[in-house]
Amino acid sequence: MTLRCKKPRPLTREEKPFRDAFLFVLTTEDKYAPREYFRLFRNPRIKVIVLPTEDTRSAPEHVLRRMNEFKDRHEVLEEDQFWLMLDTDHWIEPGHIANFNRVCSEAIQKGYQLAHSNPCFEVWLLLHVSTLEPETQFRRGAEVEARLREKLGEYSKRTIDAEHFPMSAIREAVARAEAADTSPADRWPQSTGTHVYKVVKKLV
Repeated sequence: MTLRCKKPRPLTREEKPFRDAFLFVLTTEDKYAPREYFRLFRNPRIKVIVLPTEDTRSAPEHVLRRMNEFKDRHEVLEEDQFWLMLDTDHWIEPGHIANFNRVCSEAIQKGYQLAHSNPCFEVWLLLHVSTLEPETQFRRGAEVEARLREKLGEYSKRTIDAEHFPMSAIREAVARAEAADTSPADRWPQSTGTHVYKVVKKLV
């Protein structure tokens, strides 16, 4: 499916673009893991586009800007969805949380949806192979990656092994994440958890 570049003038009713699939556009501060994971999804009616960090500019405001630039360059339809997918990690610590909140507010004002993880995207991957017990709290991404390697025997952000994440495990991860989410209306999980399940529920 080819995306159209945005025309310099408004479309008339007759010129409204047609696509045979609608878009799920995900912006993330990570360079590899989300992009590799969402390649597992195949649906002729949905085109998943992940906009990863390619230039080390991974701060929340840079991730948001990447989404804005994508929308400025392409014609989008009402059915398309746009998701900001960030790791809370150190962004919710006292010196950074005001900026993180500001970025979330701006994203919501623009009609984007939020699917953040606390502390990192790998929590979502871990839920494919393990229940997140209430007493389980990870403070840094490195801790979650270590647990993933313990469960899977190996883990690399650069190469997500599809055999580790079959559809049955994906559905189980959705159920586990949703059950563990005691504050789904919050902008991000207040303790170890992930809102990525909100995206995946729509994809499966």
